[in-house]
Amino acid sequence: MITDNYIDDYISKIMTEKNKEEADNHKSSGKLSAGMLGSPLQWQILKIKGVPQQPFDEYTLRKFQRGKDVEKWFISMIPNLVEEQKFVEYRNVVGYADTIVDTTTHHFNGGIMPHEIKSVSNKKFKRIIKDGGADRSYKLQCGLYALSLGSQHFAVDYIASDDYRIKTYIYDTSEVKDEIDGIITKFNKQLATGLIPVFVPEEMWQKSEKYNNYLEWMDLTQEEISLKFINLKKEK
Repeated sequence: MITDNYIDDYISKIMTEKNKEEADNHKSSGKLSAGMLGSPLQWQILKIKGVPQQPFDEYTLRKFQRGKDVEKWFISMIPNLVEEQKFVEYRNVVGYADTIVDTTTHHFNGGIMPHEIKSVSNKKFKRIIKDGGADRSYKLQCGLYALSLGSQHFAVDYIASDDYRIKTYIYDTSEVKDEIDGIITKFNKQLATGLIPVFVPEEMWQKSEKYNNYLEWMDLTQEEISLKFINLKKEK
């Protein structure tokens, strides 16, 4: 028997190069994105200022691709789909709603509302069912889409990537409006100072070195952060 890893190695190379190219060519819009609402203030400001995040490893890139494939299938199956990847903006925060769906024939008739789609492992799917609700960051993200669109409700759809089970959680937009407005106000005040703040996690998992988007900045003091940013701009 002969084993040949050429195809696997080739795919790995292509995915890594593509991700690097996209990262190198990315230009910040200068606006906070809906997907960053649940992130620490430090991450939000660093991203706005164009500071590169920790690069993704090959394993993570492959998981992302699996997620895209699963989500593409799910979208193709949604009844009464109105629109995909709709650009939205609310209080100068921007984003793209995965889907806009007319739910008048669904079990819950919430009219036309945005849906945020998330592919997860079976293990996380089980935890989500146990916890009985969507993750905070996804609720904030899709809640902003709903505020932009004037929708009374929004939905977060979870898909178990191993067996395609689906769980949809629907929320009243008013439940998250105050928190979203507070996050945006806090961000705008910090941005006006011109300073990158010290790291303060919004959720415990953000303290993990494995999941921290800006690991090199996590333990720095305010003075060290300012100096590091000055040096970073000089390198460019």
